Amino acid sequence: LQCLWCYTNNTCIDYPVRSLLPPSSLCSLSKARWGVCWINFEALIIAIAVVVGLIVVSVAVCCCYCCYCRRRSR
Repeated sequence: LQCLWCYTNNTCIDYPVRSLLPPSSLCSLSKARWGVCWINFEALIIAIAVVVGLIVVSVAVCCCYCCYCRRRSR
């Protein structure tokens, strides 16, 4: 999982530990794969953002629903 595969020049580069995302000087984000060849960085970022967004929305809906139920029961 420490390998950054770049489709631009078909090389496996040691993943830059200091940065979360690979710098564009190493490889463009759309051509970079992490660990295994099928994990695309762009798709990974989008998937994580969707999951985090769903969690935030569900927590907000639950909080609003609970507050509404408490007010209504009084």
